[in-house]
Amino acid sequence: LEEPPSEETELAKEAAANALKIQLICNLLKQCPPGEFKNVFEDLRFLLCDDKLIKEEVAQVCANHSKKHFTTANIKGDYVLVTRHNDMGGDRFFDPQIKLSFTFDSLNRRADKFLLYCNIRRDRAELWRETLNEILEAYMKRHFISGVCRVYKKTIRNKPFLVVCMESHQNKKSWNILWKSEWIIAITPPVSEVRGDLKVQLHYFRKANLHWTASSTAEGSIYLIHRDQFALDFEKFIEAEDNKFQMDLVKSLYDLSNETWRDFRRRLPVTRTSISWDILMMT
Repeated sequence: LEEPPSEETELAKEAAANALKIQLICNLLKQCPPGEFKNVFEDLRFLLCDDKLIKEEVAQVCANHSKKHFTTANIKGDYVLVTRHNDMGGDRFFDPQIKLSFTFDSLNRRADKFLLYCNIRRDRAELWRETLNEILEAYMKRHFISGVCRVYKKTIRNKPFLVVCMESHQNKKSWNILWKSEWIIAITPPVSEVRGDLKVQLHYFRKANLHWTASSTAEGSIYLIHRDQFALDFEKFIEAEDNKFQMDLVKSLYDLSNETWRDFRRRLPVTRTSISWDILMMT
């Protein structure tokens, strides 16, 4: 007769099963479109039926998702960003423009436990950061329906850098979209090298499930002589890159609708409109 499995064996099997479940859940959560993390989390939580396990294991995935997509937080009417560049550790982030740090609940997208910083050293790099932030906030208001921009001062290998994070999103009933860009500027007068990454993510889920992602990179150089002129020159530089990226997106969508979709097994109607199959079945 075979001996029944020992308690240690059963515990090992349960631990392995839980590890596999968490791995699958984390992989799904990492693929969540911006603005939909909580909805996906709640669905997976319902399927797993183990709140303690899922909350303990996916906390880091949730935090990384927030920082990766430049999640916005509302602090007394001011919108700030949650990114890896202003992460202080322990779920606390610092906003250099309003001189506050805050803790951020990534799952509920809620900021609290605010601390005011009054003794920020306003050195040369900080003055350049403040000027650039003001110019780019005005740029966001002119070109985006909604959006947040933050400029962060960083030191890498004892060299000062400015990092610009810009995001604009819309979360609607049947679609979500995020436009974000990240720019790194080395403060090395008289000329600074600039490198940027731009990305758009779209999720459409009305009678379909379409995920679309596009990205681009940009490089250039800007004179660092007068900080006001530098901020205006940088604004012109990113405006040109944003316009170029947008035109490339329009062309890609045109090619998608006029070329790629033609290769479908079932050709789309010439009218390019969806067919109401329910009405056809009733006739």
